[in-house]
Amino acid sequence: MKLEIDSYDRKILSLLQADARLSYSEIGRRIHLTSPAVAERVRRLEEAQVIQGFAAQVNLRALGYSFEALINITLDSHDDLDKWASQHLEVLAVYATTGEQCALIRVAVAAPEHLQSLIQSLGKIGRTQTAIVLSTQFEGRGYLPADQIKW
Repeated sequence: MKLEIDSYDRKILSLLQADARLSYSEIGRRIHLTSPAVAERVRRLEEAQVIQGFAAQVNLRALGYSFEALINITLDSHDDLDKWASQHLEVLAVYATTGEQCALIRVAVAAPEHLQSLIQSLGKIGRTQTAIVLSTQFEGRGYLPADQIKW
């Protein structure tokens, strides 16, 4: 059964996406619901897997990473890529894709030499094409339910 998301749920989702540390009482104050009502709605959203977790947003530069890169790869085996990615903590995400490339890998690197080392290592399992990320917009943007999008 599909969960019906109403305006209160949308407001809760919006507030939690902006600041997941807000207390239920603070959310309730902002949207005019009691703390127990907010807690029940959040529980329902979690059970329906609309909310899949809460996470900290980390500044990669503060951890010593200078920049991010996107690496497209064409390869024969996604298993090889999965194994490679699991051994490299600088991998932020691996996206299986359509088109000429098989996957897109997002990495955080400390220096150009670090990126070069990753590309050389990946070259053993596939053919790569790399782009350095200059800036990022909309990454922290909150998600809306699909029925709210005008298309």
